[in-house]
Amino acid sequence: MTSGCPPAVRAASCALQTSAGMLGPDINALPYVNRAFLPQDPYRAARSGHLEANVVGSRGCPYNCTFCSAAVSANPDISIRVRDPENIIGELDALHGEYGVTAFRFVDDLFLGASRVITTQMAAFSRHSIGERYVWDATGRINVLDRLDDTELQLLVENGLREVALGIESGSDRVLKAMDKRIDAVMTERVARRLVEHGIGVKGYFILGFPGETHDDIRATVRHIRTLWSIADSNPGDVRASVFEFRPYPGTPVWKTLTDAGHAPEALLAYGDVDLTAEGADQSMRQRDEFNFSVGIQFGDVPLREVRAILATLTREQHERSRRTTA
Repeated sequence: MTSGCPPAVRAASCALQTSAGMLGPDINALPYVNRAFLPQDPYRAARSGHLEANVVGSRGCPYNCTFCSAAVSANPDISIRVRDPENIIGELDALHGEYGVTAFRFVDDLFLGASRVITTQMAAFSRHSIGERYVWDATGRINVLDRLDDTELQLLVENGLREVALGIESGSDRVLKAMDKRIDAVMTERVARRLVEHGIGVKGYFILGFPGETHDDIRATVRHIRTLWSIADSNPGDVRASVFEFRPYPGTPVWKTLTDAGHAPEALLAYGDVDLTAEGADQSMRQRDEFNFSVGIQFGDVPLREVRAILATLTREQHERSRRTTA
């Protein structure tokens, strides 16, 4: 049976379908990652001693954080795809069988990013006794985790969850609104407290120097980080803070805002190295190369030198906290 569309229309439609298929193939039909091409994965983790591997359990993100290259508006041709839990567990077991891996890091944009997905995945993890055999870390979404009750959080623990990485980004509600994070500082504190009370570690990502950010906004973020550290100090779970200087990425909502305001795309792409050791962050910056590049533009009210000094201070403090806990 042939289409009634003209040949040119049929060709264009076929091209679009082919493009979509290439950009978003059936995620469960993809082969497991061939670790022969990843000489540094699996790896022996210094903090835990486990042999660990990185795994992707889903692709895409349904949110639209203005700075993020995974923002849904920056990827209009890509649908959100989640691997079937049996497919994920098959890869975990294969990595254990071939390499002896016992710890995994889900490096998805959001592995724990939807309640229905969490429910489905954890039911399968329980059936396969994953928590009795492995531990794992994952990315998570604060407003989703905020809706989980204590029983659901405990199920995550029983299934092996060790640490969840959260895009906290700022302690300023004004900046969080500009980022379209759909969270606030009170919610973040509440979620972090409940996680660490259950023994789940929190790795919080923060951004300094966001467009329009003021001195008050940055001070709010510094207070927020130290509040979360204080909460962790009296609970079984830890809080680690990873602080970054804002960098614009093409296709993101904030990229359009910046170019509409007159910033040249070439300038926004002019990434260069930044030496933060001048601020005394030498030991704490080792193996953290993601800190060390910038476009060298002041986007907020706070001068870049001051932003970097605060970043280095927080990084040194986190380094000292981590050193004490692993000593």
